[in-house]
Amino acid sequence: MKLTKIALAVACLVGSAQAFAAPVTAAQISAAKTAGTLQQAWISGNSAPTRSIYEGWVGAGAGVGCDAGTNTIFSNQAATSSNVTPGSIGNFNAYACTRGGVVSVLYHTVDGGSLNAYTPHTVGTKLARVKFVGTGNGCNATSTTYTDASNSDNNATVWKGCSLVGVALPANAIATPATNATNAAAVAADSLAPQLPVGGFSDVEASLFPVQIGGGDVSAVGTDSAAGMGQVFGVVVSKPLYRAMQVKQGISANTDALDPNFDPANAPTISKAQYTSIVASGGTYQTDWSPIVGAAGAGKKIVVARRVQTSGSQASSNAFFLNNPCATGVSANLNPLTAADSNSSIEVFEGSGTGNVKTRITTASNSAGADNFAIGVISAENDWRIESATGGQNGYRFVKVEGVHPEAGDTANARVTATNGAYPFHMEMHNFVANSATGFGAAVVGQITAALVNPPSTSCAVLPRGLTISPLAGSSCTVGAQVAKMTNQGNNCAPTLLTE
Repeated sequence: MKLTKIALAVACLVGSAQAFAAPVTAAQISAAKTAGTLQQAWISGNSAPTRSIYEGWVGAGAGVGCDAGTNTIFSNQAATSSNVTPGSIGNFNAYACTRGGVVSVLYHTVDGGSLNAYTPHTVGTKLARVKFVGTGNGCNATSTTYTDASNSDNNATVWKGCSLVGVALPANAIATPATNATNAAAVAADSLAPQLPVGGFSDVEASLFPVQIGGGDVSAVGTDSAAGMGQVFGVVVSKPLYRAMQVKQGISANTDALDPNFDPANAPTISKAQYTSIVASGGTYQTDWSPIVGAAGAGKKIVVARRVQTSGSQASSNAFFLNNPCATGVSANLNPLTAADSNSSIEVFEGSGTGNVKTRITTASNSAGADNFAIGVISAENDWRIESATGGQNGYRFVKVEGVHPEAGDTANARVTATNGAYPFHMEMHNFVANSATGFGAAVVGQITAALVNPPSTSCAVLPRGLTISPLAGSSCTVGAQVAKMTNQGNNCAPTLLTE
């Protein structure tokens, strides 16, 4: 009888704690730091799956994630932006919650993209991050709320305008002696927060990046592993270009009145050869848009919105479309256009984050001039339908690649055509843990990965959009729905093989 009463009392206490759970505050973070109980780490790397990484941090029932109702997001993005979704709130953020009752913070820098999961340890890149998010963090006085309609576990209080420690990387995302010196001093002065990233996530393996900028073999400084997760990428275009492509391809539902929701079934298609001819250095489709849309493209400036060379999205595009650096030898692969190739006929925009690409394409969508046809590559994690209409990042639309759309039959999750092997532009992610990482920091990258790859069966249906699980990961989720039927075994230069 006593045991029964004790069990009931414990259950009541647990229920009460959950009922009164509240988002972690700056004051709690400072108090935990003073008490010596604060768990914190800093990760860096790819920006494309920012939302997915946040969701992996939250954990959603995976047993190693955040306690329900305790999520807080701190962002350096100005409060003037109405965006609240991770992945659209800038390149410098921190996520806080309690994990098993312990106040925990994960600083997340995606400035420059995937390669910067490695460069702090390979070439000594010094990155900026959000200031220690305890009291005095510089955040705006008023918060807003992120609500995830598909999974309320991810809901969070969002604080904008938080102070940045250090400076963003130059436009080409390559650190300079000046930025390294500035960021090293700034981070050292903010001693209450982590001093070095413990690693992070990359869209592709380190070997797909040039050695001279911090890629190549990284085994001397840490462990680069296939994360057991795949990521769907897609070609996105501005809305005026989308409609012009529909008209050229004889798709009758080619206006906002006839196709108000941009149904994937009505989407135009682009071939690998066409996209390659636009984005390869020396490509043949770089005068105007007439090769793609006929007379409607005559005299129209080509706007290519790409990522910087440190970006995993860009490395994915290079590997998939240009065979670079996968093939070697004379004429075996092609080089991508860079900003230096811009001229009166073509603008090559290079953005350090996915949000920069979305903004540039949205700007083109809103233009009434000859520069309103824009194209680029982003991950299918991004969904224009949930982007704020006033946030300046919802003017992009996915098109079909080789006749297959990444969202076909699956607009909410954007993966079923990839998991079934029909959609071709699918890359397998890597995670990296530095040899210098210890304690909570050494474990957190693996915990995020485990939460995404091996969610409880009840959470399979809310696996983040555009993410797939490798058939080799041993997941209990459904093959063909969340688990891919094929894999390249983490080698993104290798052919993809169906496993069933």
